[in-house]
Amino acid sequence: MKLSINRNTLWSDFFTNLLSSCGVKYVCLSPGSRSTPLTFSFASNEKFKSYVIVDERSSGFFALGLAKKSNTPVAIVTTSGTAVAELYPAIVEAYYQRIPLIVCTADRPVYLRDRGSNQTINQENIYKNQIRYFADAGLPDITLKRFNELKKISEDALAVAVSKDKGPVHLNFPFEKPFEPETYTDKVSLSFIEKISGIEFNNNFFDSAADKNSRVVDLSNKIQKCEKGLILCGYNSFNKKEVETILKFSDSTGYPIVADGSSQFRFGKHGKKNIINNFSALVRSDLFLEQFDHDIIVQFGSAPTSNVVNEFFKKSRAEKIIVNEFGDKNDPTLTAKKFIRYSVNEFCEPIIKKIGRRNSGWLNTILVLNKIAEQEKAKYFSNMPFNFEGKLAAGLIELLPNKVNLMISNSLSIRDIDFFASCSQKEINIFTNRGASGIDGINSTALGIAESANEPTVLITGDLAFYHDLNGLHNSLKYNIPLTIILVNNNGGGIFESLPISSYGEIFEKNFRTPLNLNFVRFVKGYGGTYFKVRTKKEFELKLGAAVKSKKLTVIEIVTDSKKSKQMRNNYWQLAAEKIKIAINANKN
Repeated sequence: MKLSINRNTLWSDFFTNLLSSCGVKYVCLSPGSRSTPLTFSFASNEKFKSYVIVDERSSGFFALGLAKKSNTPVAIVTTSGTAVAELYPAIVEAYYQRIPLIVCTADRPVYLRDRGSNQTINQENIYKNQIRYFADAGLPDITLKRFNELKKISEDALAVAVSKDKGPVHLNFPFEKPFEPETYTDKVSLSFIEKISGIEFNNNFFDSAADKNSRVVDLSNKIQKCEKGLILCGYNSFNKKEVETILKFSDSTGYPIVADGSSQFRFGKHGKKNIINNFSALVRSDLFLEQFDHDIIVQFGSAPTSNVVNEFFKKSRAEKIIVNEFGDKNDPTLTAKKFIRYSVNEFCEPIIKKIGRRNSGWLNTILVLNKIAEQEKAKYFSNMPFNFEGKLAAGLIELLPNKVNLMISNSLSIRDIDFFASCSQKEINIFTNRGASGIDGINSTALGIAESANEPTVLITGDLAFYHDLNGLHNSLKYNIPLTIILVNNNGGGIFESLPISSYGEIFEKNFRTPLNLNFVRFVKGYGGTYFKVRTKKEFELKLGAAVKSKKLTVIEIVTDSKKSKQMRNNYWQLAAEKIKIAINANKN
């Protein structure tokens, strides 16, 4: 018996069935003609939850947010041509954060390249500098050999995406017309269909550990001898077990934990006794730098957000050890010599067992200095206006409900959280796009997080980042996704105020700060959202409290003055450095 089939449909169904059987649950689809077979197949498969997003750039970042929060790979489908290029910013971010995206791009056949064919570009490994795996599926062919080849490249891609070299992968799918399921191209036997259906897929990807090629360097003896150590925790999606292990490692070694604002260590129901959240203030004191250099610095996660902490790391004479399971060289200072490719638990647990527990005067002294900086910060901010960005960041955590997702935009937002946010027992899940640290796709990423979350999601962002991804707000309207956005509007690139170029008057204003002068209320309401502009702390508290309980998009705008804020920050840093100096001298006496 012969069956009439469309080879593109059969090919795509085989691929999407493979993904669903291996645990992929979400797919973001952008409309296009050449991608019809893939789109139809994903949309027809009830095992997938599909999101149709017209803007490919927004689709990529929305998928990024879904993958971050759900901790599963997310598929993305686009048509050929420039649509493929629109995904690149999200892929770059996923690459550097090791977020698993399955990027599926439709393509014209190879023979149509450079022939003037419409919507045809060279898509061969187009993301090659920021992709973990690439394969071209080739044109569909109705042979068992070719279906097994598709199976292999798909399984290889999944294995890389979720474990072997975690991150985004790219599969390119050329198709010839016709695309629709009932426009038949071939007649095949029922036995052939049965053979394809009987191909078994390998679905043992999601619990596999990354390959380990070396043993942990035994540093226990050295750490036992060195009291002057430091643990640096940068951005990473640290799970509860990893947080607990690093806290035990700190107790065992007597080394304080410098907790970046983008890490999970400042928040959550765990002991904060060894956490340093004001290190950016401490290292601005020359006396601290003179007397508190370290013998060993162990870094988990990415490099610090703060430039002054990075500068401290660079100048320190300490032996620097970078630990992560993929051996990523997260050291922009180029001064670390040891990169250990192991997970947090694999590195820490043998050392914890060997050392036991150490009481450290070194640790206690640094904790006292951190407390002094914390007290000085609270005192200083009590006299600052409500709309000072640093005060907003410092006070935000206490206003958020327990068990909330907090997406922090790049530029000033993440720096102010890092500089000024205090420790809290609240269970706050921190998300950032610190892989490449761009301001593109922030709204879409936050909405992707919100869509896959059971808890309320809050985004704190600046006006340029908000403007850059206005299209992303459509996802909230279309899919009824609630999100609270705190829009800190300094009318331009306020972060540039901290750079030397800010002294260049008109050139700076026209080419760097670039004020937008936009009334955002019209945009927010156009996307079905609720908008408030607040001017007092009490008003902010009321609107924020109501927003996180609502079931829709809410934007709370706070207008700030970047020039005044710059001066307020500088005044605080000078004051804090002086207090640290006084405390160190008093301790010597």
